[in-house]
Order: sequence, then C-alpha cells, then structure tokens
Amino acid sequence: MIRLKNVTKQYGKIKALDGVNLEIGAGEMALLVGSSGAGKSTLMKLLYREERPSSGSIVIGNIDVSSLSDSKIPYLRRRMGIVFQDFKLLPHKSAFENVAYALRGLGAEEYEIQKRVSGALNLVGLLERAFNLPSELSGGEQQRVGIARAIVQGPPLVIADEPTGNLDPATSIEIFNLLSKISERGTTVLVSTHNQHIVENIGKRVITLDKGRVTSDTGPIIRSTGLAQGLKR
Repeated sequence: MIRLKNVTKQYGKIKALDGVNLEIGAGEMALLVGSSGAGKSTLMKLLYREERPSSGSIVIGNIDVSSLSDSKIPYLRRRMGIVFQDFKLLPHKSAFENVAYALRGLGAEEYEIQKRVSGALNLVGLLERAFNLPSELSGGEQQRVGIARAIVQGPPLVIADEPTGNLDPATSIEIFNLLSKISERGTTVLVSTHNQHIVENIGKRVITLDKGRVTSDTGPIIRSTGLAQGLKR
C-alpha cells in the first residue's frame, strides 16, 4: 500500500528526512513515533502531497506520489482519509454537514450522502449527535467527527497526524481503539503519535524516527494489558 524508497526531504541545509525506506502493507495499522523534530509530520505531509520529497520515491497503491502533478493531487486525496490533531472542522456546520462536505463537493446524490454519512457517524458512535455544531461537542467527539469525515468515502488508506495530541488519556485510548477497528475492516492506517502509553499497549507495528531516519521498526508489541482492557477498568 505505501512504499518509500530512499526518501529525503531537505529544507535548506536541514534534512527533515534522510534516506527513509519503508513499506506498509494493505490493511495494516502502524504507529509512527519519535521526538519533536524527528520528521513524523514531514513524512505525513509527503504522503498526502502537501510537500514534495527532495529525492527518492513514494508510491501509494499504484500512484507515484513523488512525481504526481499538482492537478492530480485531489485524486490522490480522494483515495485517503486524513485526520488532524486540531480537528479542522467547519465551525458553523453540523457534524453531519462536516462529514458530508467532501461528498457534496463531488456531486454525490443526496440519498448516497445520507447513507454514507449516517454510516460513518454510526461507526464512530456519533449518529445521535449528527446535527450538533462542533462547539457543542467535546474534543473527543470532534475528533470522532474528523475520523468519520476521513472514512466516509471508503478510502483504502487513513493517515492520522497526532490525532490525540489535544485529548485526555482516556479519550486518546478511545480514539486509538476506533482507528484500530477501522484497520480491522481492511483499511491501512498510519498514525503518528507522542503517546508512549498507547504505543506500549496497543499491540501494533511501531516505526521510530530519529533525526529524519528510521531507527527501529518492530512488529506488534504484545503487553499483558491491552487498550480494550484498559477501557473496562
């Protein structure tokens, strides 16, 4: 699903990424970790083509992202869902309309919008809050709307850049459990995070960046206490 080969991103004399090689398979969930400035956000921006690599290649599915023309970027982003730390919801639109926004822009039929948006909101547990404004929702609920918006078109890939950075620990666990559930439905999910507790307990692949390089890439970490168990305490 995602293949990076010798990817370098340079800003002046500073290398934000330095020769990164990485593969993430279809339907896999992986966590991208590292200290501030390690290159996590830069890597994410390269994937959804907010930035171009200085060198190397990035392929998502069968799309060569690194050489993609600007006119094709909307097509790329329709094949992925993006979840942001600061939610990026439209403040004067309801949860339903925030999730429906992209579908309306694509000219989807109203019955299809109703079906898809209701399904996405139901999956994230917010169908009953569909007509609340963002200001009427908690931070965790706003992020759930953001996740519903990311998955409403059924993308094969979801990218979440520090999705729990503004949330409390209990809500963070709920968000990661939700992203894990989405992955179990066959969607590739890549999440960048600083949350060490989640990294140690979620039991997923962990990719560590340090000074722009991949320094470790481990399989699922199996702990005695999983996140789902933690929610039952």
